[in-house]
Amino acid sequence: MGCLSKHKLWRIKMKASIIFFAFSLAVVVHATEIPTRGPIPFEAYDQDADGKITESEFSSVRSARMAAKSSAGMPMRASGQPSFSAFDRNGDGWLSPNELAVGQQQMQQQRQATGKGAGPGMGRGMGRGRNMPDFADFDLNGDGRIPEDEFLEAQAKRISERSQSGYPMRNIGNIAVFADIDTNHDNAITPDEFSAHQLQHRRR
Repeated sequence: MGCLSKHKLWRIKMKASIIFFAFSLAVVVHATEIPTRGPIPFEAYDQDADGKITESEFSSVRSARMAAKSSAGMPMRASGQPSFSAFDRNGDGWLSPNELAVGQQQMQQQRQATGKGAGPGMGRGMGRGRNMPDFADFDLNGDGRIPEDEFLEAQAKRISERSQSGYPMRNIGNIAVFADIDTNHDNAITPDEFSAHQLQHRRR
């Protein structure tokens, strides 16, 4: 009987350890909530809030997301996502907001190209699937943020280029409005806001 009690006690301790590990992995990595679907925000990856993402931060946040999905019984397709080096475009060992946004946009475009649905970006009729714009297409000076004048300049350039290429412009009246994308109303679009807007339109 004593042995049985010890065995039960051991099993309880093991379960507690597993639960504690899963909890630590999922929430201690960063205060920002890690979504189980869609792009992971830059703030969630940037665990020490220093404005850049190291490979260690990138890997730990992805592991936390996979652990959360596993616990919820969700599909684990994300396990085949591109590596850190695929996002680190300049090879300096860390990711900027722009690098993360561009990498996430490319992933989404690849999914569109392989038949997982198509959606408009930066305005209905302005691009579908692989033709959807990247954050970098609107961040003309590459500083990681898009103020309204830069947004309008890039948008006008894109419209002109697509018009000259013979793309139909039937829905130009529904083109995206800066204020709809700048959700925190700080007069600049961040990579996260840009990605969220694109994702929202893909789901329509």
